[in-house]
Amino acid sequence: MVRWFCPYCWKEVDERDRICPYCGSDLSKFSTLDYEEKLILALDSPITQNRVFAIEVLGKKKVKKAVDKLCKMLFEERDTLELIEIAIALFNIGSKEAFECLNKRSKIKDNKLLNKTLEKFLDRINGQSLV
Repeated sequence: MVRWFCPYCWKEVDERDRICPYCGSDLSKFSTLDYEEKLILALDSPITQNRVFAIEVLGKKKVKKAVDKLCKMLFEERDTLELIEIAIALFNIGSKEAFECLNKRSKIKDNKLLNKTLEKFLDRINGQSLV
């Protein structure tokens, strides 16, 4: 049995629904979104593997319009490995806003593994600006 989910609110919907009964989104418009917009929506998936896949691809594609959402996620309570993937994606995107987010998050000393990763990235960023 296949289960269908609204890509906007991630609640289960009937495959025949054209409008999400929970959030009111037009489900038929999802197919008109570009790949990057679909990946950004996938960041809210309740399935960790889906989120991590979206995070990785957004980072590899250097999708700047994902920075705000990724930055917000970096400050939420999440699995350490997911947080590290978010940090990697922000580093790969490489925008000023992404670097500012990494720097801001590095000041919160609540996760040793994440902070070690952030420290490594910030050292590389600072090393680039010295060149």
